[in-house]
Amino acid sequence: MCRLLYTLASSAFVFQAHAFTVADWLNHEVPEAEPSMQYEGNPVTLKFSSPNPAASLVPEVWSRGFRWLEEATSGKLNIEEYHGGTLHAAADGWRAVRSRVTDYAACYTSYEGSGFPLHKAIELPFVTPSSPVAATRIMQELAPEYFVPEWEGRGVLYGYTVIAGVSDIMSNRPIRTPEDLRGMRVIAQGFPPEAAEALGITTLNTPFPEIYTAFQQGIADAVIWVDPGFVPFKIYELASYHTSLGMTAQHIDTCINREAYEDLPAELKPVFAEFQQNIAHAVSQRLGVEFREEALRTYQENGVELIELTDEEKQAWRAVLEPVLEQWIEAREAEGLPARKLIEDIRRLEAQYEGKSAEELFEITVTEPVPELLPQAE
Repeated sequence: MCRLLYTLASSAFVFQAHAFTVADWLNHEVPEAEPSMQYEGNPVTLKFSSPNPAASLVPEVWSRGFRWLEEATSGKLNIEEYHGGTLHAAADGWRAVRSRVTDYAACYTSYEGSGFPLHKAIELPFVTPSSPVAATRIMQELAPEYFVPEWEGRGVLYGYTVIAGVSDIMSNRPIRTPEDLRGMRVIAQGFPPEAAEALGITTLNTPFPEIYTAFQQGIADAVIWVDPGFVPFKIYELASYHTSLGMTAQHIDTCINREAYEDLPAELKPVFAEFQQNIAHAVSQRLGVEFREEALRTYQENGVELIELTDEEKQAWRAVLEPVLEQWIEAREAEGLPARKLIEDIRRLEAQYEGKSAEELFEITVTEPVPELLPQAE
């Protein structure tokens, strides 16, 4: 049974008397999200692939969203799913989409050493907003200017970026200060080497199916990750401490084969394009918002000590890591990239969406979709 636990919002929203929920959308109770296309042609099927195993939370959200898409188009647009790395490994999504092994896939920039200099800003310390759903909306708004060109440089189309959370630390000794972490070998995907150097740690970019074993065998001393990783992959069985830090974004990126998209009938292109934004929010809400409470209960039930940092302790982390951001900005600006403007835009939109509930942000996503994320029919 699907474990999606979407709840009703209690606060009013400016556009309507109440904010509708992801559950409403999935149940076809949001008229604004229902496609108005009139397509009488043959059904179309696209292949979607991901390396995410059954233990991961996200395949169930994807599956429910793809079911919505099939139902909303009366069976005219269908997604055939391949999870668990059956079509490609975690680092090979881009190549698989380009060569059309798959039409549409999870394509993680965190595994790429180059080619995404601006998108990787979200992996810098304390850049990404603490609200995953707000951060996901911000990524959508900024994508046409900053990220779509990077995807197209890889020969694919931009799907979306989901912020699954901002990373915390699990370890076998308490970590409150940067000095407590210094000298450790730390599993951390997409963690900038400049930040690792500032903290005095060695990072291991271990594929997530292998993280449990690496930590268990002592190859790593700590894991920087998010709850949707810590819990499904049972890191809490090995770690004694969980330090809430909210340091760098953990994200899920998708890309689309250009030919597969261009081959879609004109009536189905806008349906598929707007679906990207709605499913991105649904994944972010499930992983980054709802699952947080479940995770905290799991830690407590398994004897993991939850460490909440004081304001003074948080400032100590920022003092060590903030120079990393400025150095990154200067380096990217020297390459002719608008890095400072990107960070300013993230901060501006963070202030705009601060305090909005997940349901309010979902209604914005549905009623004000970001144009130009995918080319429309001519």
